[in-house]
Amino acid sequence: MGERPRRAGGAVVGAGKEYSLVMPRAPDLAGCALDERYEIHEMLGEGTFGRVYRGADRRLGRAVAVKVIKPWWAEDSAWVERFHREARLLARLNDPGVVQIFDIGHAEEGPYYVAELVPGTSLAERLESGALACEQAREIAERMCRALASAHRQGVMHCDVKPANVLLGDDGTVKVGDFGVARLAEGSSQDPSATIAGTPRYMSPEQARGRPATAATDIYSVGVVLYEMLAGRPPFQSGSAVELALCHLQDPPPPLPSRVPPRLRAVVERALAKDPADRFRDCEEMAEVLHEARTETERAAATARTARRPNGSSPGGGGTPLQGVADGELSTAATAIVGPGAHAQRAVVDEAKATVARTRRYSGGDGQAPPPSSPSGGHGRRRRGFIASLAVLPLIAVALGAAVLVGQRAHTNVPELRGLRLGGVVARARRLHVRPAFSRRHSDAARGTAIAQRPAPGTRVVNGTTVHVVLSAGPPPVTVPSVVGQPAPGAESQIAHAGLRYSTSTVVAPESEAGVVVRQSPGPASSAPRGSTVALSVSETPRWRPLTTFSGVDDGHSVAFRILGRRWRVSYSMGFRGTCEFLVVCGGPHAEVLNLDNDSAFGGFDLEEGESQTHVVDSGPGLYRLQVSGGRDSARWSMTVEDLY
Repeated sequence: MGERPRRAGGAVVGAGKEYSLVMPRAPDLAGCALDERYEIHEMLGEGTFGRVYRGADRRLGRAVAVKVIKPWWAEDSAWVERFHREARLLARLNDPGVVQIFDIGHAEEGPYYVAELVPGTSLAERLESGALACEQAREIAERMCRALASAHRQGVMHCDVKPANVLLGDDGTVKVGDFGVARLAEGSSQDPSATIAGTPRYMSPEQARGRPATAATDIYSVGVVLYEMLAGRPPFQSGSAVELALCHLQDPPPPLPSRVPPRLRAVVERALAKDPADRFRDCEEMAEVLHEARTETERAAATARTARRPNGSSPGGGGTPLQGVADGELSTAATAIVGPGAHAQRAVVDEAKATVARTRRYSGGDGQAPPPSSPSGGHGRRRRGFIASLAVLPLIAVALGAAVLVGQRAHTNVPELRGLRLGGVVARARRLHVRPAFSRRHSDAARGTAIAQRPAPGTRVVNGTTVHVVLSAGPPPVTVPSVVGQPAPGAESQIAHAGLRYSTSTVVAPESEAGVVVRQSPGPASSAPRGSTVALSVSETPRWRPLTTFSGVDDGHSVAFRILGRRWRVSYSMGFRGTCEFLVVCGGPHAEVLNLDNDSAFGGFDLEEGESQTHVVDSGPGLYRLQVSGGRDSARWSMTVEDLY
């Protein structure tokens, strides 16, 4: 867990506006002990809402990270309640790729929560040195996606994915932290009208519009982070928060460097689609596509290394005798001394090449003989070359002798990796000098747990040997049942019976009965990981919705409107004027309903005198016109048309 030091302040985007927050400096709590338990040692970082400190838990005797909310935020009781609620929410997340929350409290210094301390650095700090290698960027993005997929399955959207919130552990782990503006994927915590807090450089188009966050929101932000890892900069980085939001809404990202393999480039393009529906279905799918791109990125990395490696041969025939030694001759010498072992031969050849290279530099550097200074220059050069050869031969002997000793020790036993999570496999393999290569298959074991390996544990191998490790991809995916058209309770029961979760939201659906599922995502018959969430859209109960209001005196007035529901009504008030006061029978205005879809008269009614009069029309959906014509007596009227859906 950690935020890097930066100026107190930030930007909040909502409803198309930008608000600059310039806060006073919060007090430095280093040297304090919160609730007499959590020691505060030094500040690790500072954000808009709080400061993160390195600390220690006196009771359990372990190092921790402590985030303390700034005083002015703590004065808002509603905000503090939200902070407590979201901290409790995050505490239930249990995934090795998510920074774990240990405790939450409210000390005299302010609200705080205690989290796992990850030794290492942030991705933001790593990117200060420039772009990452394609394979390294791909692997970090894949691990980010798997961590976020775990959070999404538990109903939590991060909403602020950025390099500063991605921690790179010294043991090779990758953890996503600081769910500071996380939102529940259900209930009122995603009020669309709420102001959205986030980081404009990594904010999705829908966040910029103030719309609710979904899994697609985090997918877009991961795409921005992956782009930055590959290009060394985010796709949009200049301008105000509003200008950046407009770039995310409208502009295509600049092309990635040519070194990026096509499959990895396609992943970035799909993740950065403006329409959430065009992105990956979820973070799990994006992780799997990134995993499949591994072969291509590793091949590109190998090609780049080959292109950079010097060939070790002389461009000409001059120079010292060792400049003409070929790689094959060095390999033959290595075989004669240390035997046919490929690893040992490689070590000897590499050391001998290095010795040859040093000798070349000693004798002229570029492999070309210096120009003669006298008629006897050729003999001098040969004499100097012979002396250099004699000087170098003992060095080669020492190098080959050292290679023999190294070759005898450069073996290890394959460790037991089964049962470990991904980070544990990487750490143990590194300690015992083997290289893990991963594949996945479905099993009942927890996702990301090693379930098989080859070679078997205890096998004696040369250092650097690749151990093939199979990680569990979790239980096999299940088929999503079709529940469109079913009442919501029955649909929810069917989804749960299939081993899936569900989230329900109400939508306007004039053509459907109330309480019926009108849409589902993922769609029917598609595959989804067991335990993932199916979003159900349920038609809400119909209500009267105002369409238009108009008024007039006497005749000659009309208005057209489209009806969505099965019925609509006209609410009106009408009063006679002038001569009607002297008559026994008054003749008022008449309203005529016309169906504009087929240019026919649907019906009509006379306006009666008085307030709050109502006339209901059972016409069904369509385009209609309401025309008012005057009666025998002058009258004033006003009307409101309401649709029922």
